[in-house]
Amino acid sequence: KWMSHIVGLLVGLTGALLGISRGSPDSFLTPIDQSRQYMLVWHPHGAFATIPVAFASYPAALGWFPFRYHALIADVLFDTPGVREMLMIMGAKRVNRRSVERLLEAGHNVAIQPGGIYEQLRTDPRQEKAYFPPNLGFIRQAIKVGSPLLPAYLFGENQIFNVSESGRAIAQWIHKHTGVPILPVTGRFSLPGLPKSTKIHIRVGRPVEVGEKSDNPTKQRVQEIFKRYVEALQELFDRYKDECLPPSIAARGLKIIVREKRRKSRSKSPKIELQTAGPIATAAL
Repeated sequence: KWMSHIVGLLVGLTGALLGISRGSPDSFLTPIDQSRQYMLVWHPHGAFATIPVAFASYPAALGWFPFRYHALIADVLFDTPGVREMLMIMGAKRVNRRSVERLLEAGHNVAIQPGGIYEQLRTDPRQEKAYFPPNLGFIRQAIKVGSPLLPAYLFGENQIFNVSESGRAIAQWIHKHTGVPILPVTGRFSLPGLPKSTKIHIRVGRPVEVGEKSDNPTKQRVQEIFKRYVEALQELFDRYKDECLPPSIAARGLKIIVREKRRKSRSKSPKIELQTAGPIATAAL
């Protein structure tokens, strides 16, 4: 563990030197029972998931996060020499079904980002969005072990870089044809890849209980838990948006977007609408 803490500290210090830092003490809406297992679900993804990766290991060691967790990272990063070794030392794991199930069944806490690459390639510094997969697999995995869902919001993650509309379009085209998630970004002094001086505010909401364990939960149960999760996420966002985001961005609120399953037909797919306390957004693949 000491090696992972050292690497985590070095990554965190590098971020601080580049202007990325925690803007305020991390806040929890409710006390966390450290004796329980949790699935930490963080939003938003951001251009490069900068903060979750940097803090994948050492927050608990520094005493400002109540439990240690394994950050679940896209497979493509584990296929990149150098990055793979750093992530492994920090305790990060591949975000695939087998890896997640193995960690949860062993009693570990995990941190997952449900929007994934799809959300990454649609990062917009002007509008906060939370994307969710059509099958809500993260909820099904939590039900399998009875682990509460713990919503977390990283205010400022989307503002670390500037991302243009054309940049998002190019990134989505490249990913569609090559499978490589590359998002063109600019930052300080309008230089490519240089992050802006940004203060990050990490906020954690109330746990969402999933009930009794089940290997095969009904769709109705999954949807009911998802509805409660979205309510907890919206509550968290609304509680802290005004103090943690620029006024113009906070005023636009949080858009909840549920992706639809891919259809074999080329006809235009109907969109899914999710009723929430905040703005309603829809998306079709």
